[in-house]
Amino acid sequence: MITINYQQVYEDDLTPATREVLEWQERFYDLSTEQRRMVEELVEIGYRRAVQDALDPAVRDDTASLAEEMASQLKSFATVLQTYVGSNDDGSGA
Repeated sequence: MITINYQQVYEDDLTPATREVLEWQERFYDLSTEQRRMVEELVEIGYRRAVQDALDPAVRDDTASLAEEMASQLKSFATVLQTYVGSNDDGSGA
């Protein structure tokens, strides 16, 4: 289980302009109980949605396919480099 630091999210990540427009306190623990609950719930909803998106089978499958293609291209590039280094090796060790 992950621990979310709501204070850090509110004080470090929420823009001062947003707090100003809402006329909310600068510090998380200076907010009313209802305001803190709202911040906590919104952060948790965002976190759950991000996790759900990351675990979405379609996204996961697309990511796996992309990783496989990248691995194939990197392997081909490594082979080209090894061939090039081998053909230019004059035996001097430098």
